[in-house]
Amino acid sequence: MSSNGGITGEQFSRFLASKGVGDDCPTCGLAAGLSIPVNDPSLSGEGKAPAVRVVRRLEEDPRLGYGELMQVCGNCGFIRYFRDAEILAFLQGEDKNEL
Repeated sequence: MSSNGGITGEQFSRFLASKGVGDDCPTCGLAAGLSIPVNDPSLSGEGKAPAVRVVRRLEEDPRLGYGELMQVCGNCGFIRYFRDAEILAFLQGEDKNEL
């Protein structure tokens, strides 16, 4: 996890690769068109920047919700979301394997 507790772009990439998720856009067909948006104000580009996370709140009870991380096509703007709970479980499994 990044220093602020978020999932880094590098960690999200590892999750996607482990699940066999590619980065070709399913809408416009651009090869390797999908990228992971990160919050990297210093433009370090080191992969340690946290991936952008969208929080969805449930209308019936705004205290409840879930987070999502995304891939975005730089050509057509297509967005694909992944729920953060599965990514966090994967990362916790990685941590256990390192022990």
